Amino acid sequence: MISSVVLSAGCSNLMEKRSTATLESINSEMAQSTQVVEQPAAKIPPPEVKAALMPGFQDMGSMGQPRENRFDITVNNVPAREFFMGLVKGTHTNMVVHPSVEGEISLSMKRVTVDEVMETVRRVYGYAYERSSTGYEVLSSELQTRIFAVNYLNVKRVGESQTRVSSGQVSSSESSSDSDDSDSSTSTTSEAVSGSLISTASTADFWTELDLAVRTIVCGGAVGGCGEGRSVVVSPQSGVVVVRARPAQLREVERYLDTSQNVMHRQVILEAKILEVELSDGAQSGINWSALAEQSSMNRSLTVGQTGGGSSIADGSSEIAGNTGVLDPNALSQIVGTSASAFGGVFSLALSSGDFTAFIELLKSQGDVQVLSSPRVATMNNQKAVIKVGNDEFFVTEIQSDTTSGTGGTTTTPEITLTPFFSGIALDVTPQISADGFVTLHIHPSVSEVTDQTKHITVGGQDQTLPLAFSSVRESDTIIRAQSGQVVVIGGLMKDKTSRDRAATPGLGDLPMVGNLFRHKRDSKQMSELVILLRPMVVKDQKDWIRELQKSQGRFNSFSGEMERRQTRQR
Repeated sequence: MISSVVLSAGCSNLMEKRSTATLESINSEMAQSTQVVEQPAAKIPPPEVKAALMPGFQDMGSMGQPRENRFDITVNNVPAREFFMGLVKGTHTNMVVHPSVEGEISLSMKRVTVDEVMETVRRVYGYAYERSSTGYEVLSSELQTRIFAVNYLNVKRVGESQTRVSSGQVSSSESSSDSDDSDSSTSTTSEAVSGSLISTASTADFWTELDLAVRTIVCGGAVGGCGEGRSVVVSPQSGVVVVRARPAQLREVERYLDTSQNVMHRQVILEAKILEVELSDGAQSGINWSALAEQSSMNRSLTVGQTGGGSSIADGSSEIAGNTGVLDPNALSQIVGTSASAFGGVFSLALSSGDFTAFIELLKSQGDVQVLSSPRVATMNNQKAVIKVGNDEFFVTEIQSDTTSGTGGTTTTPEITLTPFFSGIALDVTPQISADGFVTLHIHPSVSEVTDQTKHITVGGQDQTLPLAFSSVRESDTIIRAQSGQVVVIGGLMKDKTSRDRAATPGLGDLPMVGNLFRHKRDSKQMSELVILLRPMVVKDQKDWIRELQKSQGRFNSFSGEMERRQTRQR
């Protein structure tokens, strides 16, 4: 007995050492990832070297080019070559004009520079030029070839999410047709399940869209080929786009590619918390959102609305039952004491604090709050992100039998079809990030629980027992718009749980007639509401990543500290 106790204590100490070592290793890696790599400072040369390389301050004025002056210019039907060469006459700016440049220019401009005149002439007359270290180069309007680098994955993503509400009624229709010319007939039968369905599909095929857009710019939407020697070659594998076109078209292609990459490379960090609020006795009809608005302070203001109903897609506001006005973030007083409509969308709320902790503290006044999941994911612009935490359990959905008769007798082979049912938490989010820091989100959260349920049916006078899957699902499908760092709240997904407790005195509780005197039954009903908190954070630079890593490290340190305290108490 003593040896077994010592062995058990040794295993416990070994597990604690392994756990502590793992936590320290993770903490060390996270600390290294949050450190900014600093470039070593350049060595300062000796004073004599600096004096030899850097002339005195009085000579700097003679070395630098004079500041570009402003002037007035007025020309009328001047040949293009003479215009460009005369534009820099008497200045320190160089000008090189291609021999094929021709045409006439007329303009009148006041207090402009050479660069402003060149840009205006290019925009109005289409003369292409490039600014070099020596001056200006006026290019030919003939076809030119340019190679553009596009940094994007060579992938095609297809996503789809569905939310179905079925009433269980199946409608069928039949149609038949006969032909008088032949002895043939056709019969068609169709069935449909009544109910409602929201299906959202997204396809991300960047390279196909890029190829079509560039060809439209260069070829003008021509089918089959560009003609006139123009061509477009797109290589998704190497990330290269080769375009042969005129200078004006090449500039448009360059602008399109730069804008597309800037938009596509925007990233957002999505942080969510899925909460289960067991409502207190005073909130059995649901969370009193108006009371939360009253409790919020000035720096934690709440904006309440109904996502998916009224005019929420148009301007972010939505109508409230019994109130003809719309919600305004600057006038929250109209929502106090007002209930949301039972139809037309899912209840939603915006918290200006940007902090989950502040809102969770407010929710605790409505009941016990339990955090079911805290997923975090980063994704790019218009790219679907899916977080799934749970288990897939297989249930029997179809049973068929194959009977074979032979000389040896009859053999029956059952064929069982198994279908996986997911039980857990799933979050499907697709963001669209605008340049002003607002994020439009398609959100599809789902919390499902699947249990085994036995059904007894009678078929042909025989009792049959079928094991079926009983699924309890709470989900929503909505589109919202929020500012970067703003916490969006989706609620109204309620569930009631009824439990029956039975207690009896052993032996006496089972007696007939008088057994009720020794038995006790209690039925309890608990209402709970599912609340989803979502905070999008647009990533602008490397500092945002480091800031999020530091937050994660802080949460991890808090978790490891709690584990150490638990181990200390267990000792």
